[in-house]
Amino acid sequence: MFKSLLVPIDGSEDSHVALNVACQLAAPVQGKLYLLNVRDPYPQLHRGELLSVEAAIKAASVETASREGHAILDVALDTLPSFPGYNGEFDTLVKQGSPARTIVAEAERLGVDAIVMGSRGVGQFKGLMIGSVSHKVTHVAKCRVICVHETPHQHATQAPHEFVDFD
Repeated sequence: MFKSLLVPIDGSEDSHVALNVACQLAAPVQGKLYLLNVRDPYPQLHRGELLSVEAAIKAASVETASREGHAILDVALDTLPSFPGYNGEFDTLVKQGSPARTIVAEAERLGVDAIVMGSRGVGQFKGLMIGSVSHKVTHVAKCRVICVHETPHQHATQAPHEFVDFD
């Protein structure tokens, strides 16, 4: 049974699915959920369009990070009533830093039983070069890490005797 779970929420569908899974895991003991949004202090200089230096500095501000992080967590909290069976306690946290490092540090600080997080999945080449946040957390965290996909990947639905060729 999981008495406390850390659920990183980035606003993606995978993170909302992870919240659903966390509620199901915590429901039997009405465990505590910690919803965490981590804001990278060094934003990309473009979000579909080139940002000015002034816009990039504003995006990196603590106030902006806090406001945007709380807005993302509020959307996630609005979905909580739709999870039947979970009436447990939850806290929300907005932190600024490297997402993987911050998630692991918060899990250790809070002493959670597990981290339940979405895994959007990066391409093979990008994953090889920089790795995904969930991949990094899985390899560094001292507690259990449960990675959740919004939808199962094709190879997850194949018959057990079929092998996926990654070449």
